[in-house]
Amino acid sequence: MESTPQTHPRVSVVIPTFNRAAFLPAATRSALNQTLHALEVIIVDDGSTDATPEVCRSLAASDPRIRAFRQANRGLAAARNAGLAAAAADWIAFLDDDDLWVGTALEVFIRHARASSALLVSHARGFTSPTPDVTAEAVLADPARYAVAPWPPDPPGTRIELGELLLRPLFPPNAALVRVQALKELGGFNEARRAAEDYEVWLKLVARNPIPVIGEPLALYRWHPGQMSATLARQAGETRLVLEAFLARHPEGWAAAGRSRLRRRLALLAREEAYAALLVGDRGTAFRAAWCSIAWSFAQPKSWLYLLSAAAPGLYLALRGRRRRRR
Repeated sequence: MESTPQTHPRVSVVIPTFNRAAFLPAATRSALNQTLHALEVIIVDDGSTDATPEVCRSLAASDPRIRAFRQANRGLAAARNAGLAAAAADWIAFLDDDDLWVGTALEVFIRHARASSALLVSHARGFTSPTPDVTAEAVLADPARYAVAPWPPDPPGTRIELGELLLRPLFPPNAALVRVQALKELGGFNEARRAAEDYEVWLKLVARNPIPVIGEPLALYRWHPGQMSATLARQAGETRLVLEAFLARHPEGWAAAGRSRLRRRLALLAREEAYAALLVGDRGTAFRAAWCSIAWSFAQPKSWLYLLSAAAPGLYLALRGRRRRRR
């Protein structure tokens, strides 16, 4: 399931996908319909069990700029690394299979790219839509219907410094353009990560140089209000582990972000992990995460509550439900 690569593409677009047969065509069209035509689209099917393989074959047959690969299920980081290995351009952009770009996104990115830059990012907007084939133009034409809002709510300024990125996420993956060589020098994405593997890469790059920011919202990130608590627990937990590992290698980060603020962020991430674990009855994760939160910041009443509740998560859920009904 592979076609001939585009001749001299300026940007390699990597779309990792898993069981998103309905959403994948819209994301792919969002890449193909860019005003920058000198691109290639690399779709990596990470072992889907739905109709995604057939969709990939159909898309690859529809446009010579598309190459489609299939691999055994190894996770998002591995799928992105497979796309990185196949990239023929000097620059790479990652588009998740349910996200979108505005039509001029890659052209604007390339216009702002400089020889000294390893990474540059744009502003982004979040939107909510269960409709798989919605377009960026439709979303932006009716922002109230799609609950369009800046993501994050307080976007970064003209450049991102290490301290700022340590304290909060500032852009989704599809709001970044990365130099292929720089990403390969880092070894790509950490395949041991279950989440936050992109955040880990951005931290490594900003530790070298501040990240230039394009003040235009070029990326559209799809919110999924029905995300499971188990997913939220994994995201919070992996983000905390990424930060802890990074700070162990880059102690200058403590001064850049402020030790007390970083400790509060680490405590909050652990507390969120504990809370999400309680909601799905995962006693072990809830206990460990709550204790970690207390270790980072002792004065955390909710963390103490979650620690005690880990012994009987069913009781915690019952009391929580009763309190909500009283409201």
